[in-house]
Amino acid sequence: MDHGGRPSHNGSVTALLTLFMLIVLLNVLPAFAPPTWIVLSFFGLRFPDADPWLVALVAASAATAGRTVLASLAQRVADSRRFPASARANLAVVSEAIAQRRAASSAAFLLFAFSPFPSNALFLAYGLSKAPLLLLAVPFFVGRFVSYALAFAGGAVVADRLEVEISSRASVLYFVIAQLVSIGLVGLFTRIDWRRSWRERRLRWVG
Repeated sequence: MDHGGRPSHNGSVTALLTLFMLIVLLNVLPAFAPPTWIVLSFFGLRFPDADPWLVALVAASAATAGRTVLASLAQRVADSRRFPASARANLAVVSEAIAQRRAASSAAFLLFAFSPFPSNALFLAYGLSKAPLLLLAVPFFVGRFVSYALAFAGGAVVADRLEVEISSRASVLYFVIAQLVSIGLVGLFTRIDWRRSWRERRLRWVG
């Protein structure tokens, strides 16, 4: 700490490194990890004078790194002998479609990155499809960087002007439901017959 009561330079660097490692670990977990914005909220309370763009850069880099590792682990699952060859061939259709529509896919991923929805299911499903990771990682980083910076910078202002109490039970319930839905969506993703669904323009399920 310096004489003004603010964290020293070394303390700030240590805090940012700790923030980076924590967010990476949380984003590697496939489910039931606290969302990154909660970690940023605590960091903002501890370091209210921190540069929001620097914090957002660290957080977005860490979240992207963690989710990329998660998608890579899903790719290994798809490559394993225990993963049915029929499922691997089915999901390869998704990979081909993403590769053929790079611009549209990147735009869709960017819009998702600005949303508050959990990204674990997206990266798990994407990893299972074995599509190129950069097509998801780059727009995800950009979207999270901007959204984290705005959230970190505006959080203190909103908290000062609005007296809103959110029920902890409601927050926990929403978190649990969101995670269960995410896991269910990954399961549904692997059960869709993608080739028939795109050909017939309606959902078809693997028999």
